[in-house]
Amino acid sequence: MADRRPEKSCDQACESLKQQEYEVAVKHCTEALFSLSQYPPTHFSEACQAEIDCIKIESLLYRIASSLQLKNYGKADEDCRHVLGEGLDREGDTFRAVLGCVHLKGKLQAVSNALSNSLMGESLNGMVTKDLTRLKNLLVETEAAVCKIPSVHHVEEVEEGCQDGWQFRPPPRGVTSSEEYTLCKRFLEQGICRYGAQCTSAHSQEELTEWQKRYASRLIRLKQQKENKQCLGSYMESLIEKWMNSLSPEKVLSEYLDGVRVEHNPELSVTVTTKKSHQMWTFALTCKPARMLYRVALLYDAHRPHFSIMAISAGDSTTQIIQEVPETCQEWVGGKMAQNGTDHSVYKISIAFSTEIFGTFRQTVVFDFGTEPVLMQRVMIDAASTEDLEYRMNARQQLLTTAKRWDSTSKTIVEFEPNETTELDKSLLIRYQIPLSADQLFTQSVLDKSLTKSNYQSRLHDLLYIEEIAQYKEVSKFNIKVQLQIVASFMLTGVSGGAKYAQNGQLFGRFKLTETLSEDTLAGRLVMTKVNAVYLLPITKEKSGLTQGTKEKVYEAVIEEKTKEYIFLRISRDCCEELNLRADCEMQVCWSKIFFRCF
Repeated sequence: MADRRPEKSCDQACESLKQQEYEVAVKHCTEALFSLSQYPPTHFSEACQAEIDCIKIESLLYRIASSLQLKNYGKADEDCRHVLGEGLDREGDTFRAVLGCVHLKGKLQAVSNALSNSLMGESLNGMVTKDLTRLKNLLVETEAAVCKIPSVHHVEEVEEGCQDGWQFRPPPRGVTSSEEYTLCKRFLEQGICRYGAQCTSAHSQEELTEWQKRYASRLIRLKQQKENKQCLGSYMESLIEKWMNSLSPEKVLSEYLDGVRVEHNPELSVTVTTKKSHQMWTFALTCKPARMLYRVALLYDAHRPHFSIMAISAGDSTTQIIQEVPETCQEWVGGKMAQNGTDHSVYKISIAFSTEIFGTFRQTVVFDFGTEPVLMQRVMIDAASTEDLEYRMNARQQLLTTAKRWDSTSKTIVEFEPNETTELDKSLLIRYQIPLSADQLFTQSVLDKSLTKSNYQSRLHDLLYIEEIAQYKEVSKFNIKVQLQIVASFMLTGVSGGAKYAQNGQLFGRFKLTETLSEDTLAGRLVMTKVNAVYLLPITKEKSGLTQGTKEKVYEAVIEEKTKEYIFLRISRDCCEELNLRADCEMQVCWSKIFFRCF
């Protein structure tokens, strides 16, 4: 290619990106792409065309990274689709070869970092998140293919390892590159590590090498599964990946399944006061109508050495047939049991736990009946000293509130429509739900004096839960019964005043607060700044007779305006129609479960 202007502009864009001069980088990328657009498609030889493709994709990637840093997500998503479109327009191997060439130049890291930071730290809409995630996964696969799997021989070696089993501990999750795995300095220097099997660093060079191979192997398996090729792929790996990447995680994994009653003994959350302890959970799954259990698996690697599937039996309410379960079983495959001919089936599964150290241990057990969502149950063991337990009990007592939360387990909730919550926010609300039991708060991970790689994630999650419950305790002081005045419009005075009119079958509800809502108090400040919606229950329905098992219906209403004496609610069309509401009437309601979440 005689004209070197596009190549020069692309190099300048790369340099500007490294110098964090993002606007300049965008300018250089645009110049390079404009220059390339002037060439007719058949103007160059095959070799020159490959060079042009490389410059084009490079320029798009640099502009994506710069746009993300400038928070211009619309432009970043547009360029992202162009890059993904290049992959569809060309042979898959050709496109990956171009990406591999860019990677070998050491120019993909800045792009990967920008993608990771945006996906982890920003609230993006569902489509942008999906596109950026696809591009991020593509870059990760490219890195693995170039750095860790340079030849067909190496691929065969990795796959052979999958068949023969691994020799060392499973690698920690959450890494975006095999280079993030490290050696444990403490173990190498002293020959001992206080975290033992929980340490997130490798305890030998051999273990580190195996972790890197497993990372590369996982990427290969996932890629092959997507292409519908025969593969040894791990059921647990693919299920976790699907759940983590789904914008509707409740459709992949769920704690409740229609037609399946789950009973367990003991409670899912257990506390023990000795380092060396053992525990056994028994799950009884009653399926009506009868259905086949195809698989039982322990999902997460973090505490896998402490958990195992101990026993499984299948049958009906009167007869159980013991199934064969290997020692220290982590995944049981069934689907071979004969149907018992009755209208129901019963499965009993025993999960064993053992430890010789203090800590908080979690595991998720999945029961796969061949359809989605897959049934799951979360178990937890909190092993702590007697002194720590006393301290935590006092802390729990101070935190817990007597106010009963309204949620889908106790009420039938009619959500406000149109719902402006993004798909990403919805998926986060489903994944990270407030613990229902006080025993799940102030676990050992929260009380550990030092922050480590093994406890930081669960610790930060628990601290957010504690903060949210503490805030809920304060705002629950405003859980009140009020006379709601229904209006079609209202007017506010003052600097931010103006008239508002209800549309599309909606109405407004206005009520006077029983006490002045002031930001001088903690509860008042939280209501004024954090609360954006409430749940309403008409008093007339609250005391009406309900058949056993029927849940009361509550309606979500959006807070439209707040003053120190009044709160104005926007009531959905569904609520107005079901309750036959009309303007200039009154309705007595119970306001509870103030809706907000900590992120």
